[in-house]
Amino acid sequence: MKILVVGAGPAGLMFASQLKKIKQNWDIAIVEKNTMDEVIGWGVVLPGRAPQHPANPLSYLANDQEVDAQYMNEFCFVHQGEYAKASTGITLCGIERRSLVGALRALCSDLLIPISYSSPLFDGEGLDTDAYDLIVIANGINNISNYFNEALAPDVEFGKNRYMWYGTPKIFDSMNLIFKQTAHGVFIAHAYKYSRSMSTFVVECSEETYHAAGIESLSAAEAKVFIANIFNIELDRQPVEAQPGLQWRNFVTLSHAKAYEGNLVLIGDALQTGHFSIGHGTTMAVVAAQMLVKALYEHAELNSALEDFNEKVMPLMQLFSGHAHISRTWFETAAERMDLSVGELAKSFAERREQLPLCLPP
Repeated sequence: MKILVVGAGPAGLMFASQLKKIKQNWDIAIVEKNTMDEVIGWGVVLPGRAPQHPANPLSYLANDQEVDAQYMNEFCFVHQGEYAKASTGITLCGIERRSLVGALRALCSDLLIPISYSSPLFDGEGLDTDAYDLIVIANGINNISNYFNEALAPDVEFGKNRYMWYGTPKIFDSMNLIFKQTAHGVFIAHAYKYSRSMSTFVVECSEETYHAAGIESLSAAEAKVFIANIFNIELDRQPVEAQPGLQWRNFVTLSHAKAYEGNLVLIGDALQTGHFSIGHGTTMAVVAAQMLVKALYEHAELNSALEDFNEKVMPLMQLFSGHAHISRTWFETAAERMDLSVGELAKSFAERREQLPLCLPP
């Protein structure tokens, strides 16, 4: 079997490494449009404590202790200068995205899976799909712009809020949700540690607040100073940091009616995105990758494997999408709850979670 994986992010790397372990004679290669050093993002959230949790990709590394993962069990709500804490219901793992990707790429290298960088397959004439038995599309939200849309056209919906993914040296020991009422409107920060020295600091606000604050006219340097000033108390007057390639934008929800067409199959954000407020994007990428590996292992015939994968993964992706939609709309309407006490706000947040099924299917 000759397989090409498009995208050297967590989804593609997990799929390639786990399949190679059980199909050592299969020809598996990965192509990535960015250079080896271009890994965008700060920290991401994973479920459970490695190496016990099967949906945490760190569980598949021999040296998971070397990536400086941070574990958290509480939400901390900050509103009107007051604090309230609640259990997350599960141990959550914060990890630097660059460290996670680097560790998974090293795992692929150990398994002799080649990764070709700076490979813009979707330029010019594109990719010869007939040259491979299977092509796994794991190139994230870039799936919107590639020519596979003809076969696997996504549904795309834009959220109402603007957001920006910052990092900060301020260490947040729990999953923090910080609500700040300003003269321009409400700003919300999602903050958590992902290493011993850095935290993720995602900030969102309504479109109206974004324009009222004049953020669109600020440079990247000016915008991060503006945000740091808004949250100066919670940040202990520490700065927020920005990365090239990240900018204020509306969240994009990408979804599909099916996961494959012919010898093309989608996993990760190329298949389904979910709002960052539920923290399951990387988890769903890992789970879908594992499900595809399982289907290919259990079915000798490729089409049967892909049909089995499709039948099992799509209900999970639709559940994921439903979770994310409820959560995203709660944050998009947060301004309506600013008169609540911090305890009442935390209760409203918990009730949003109670709208969701208690557990995922097996």
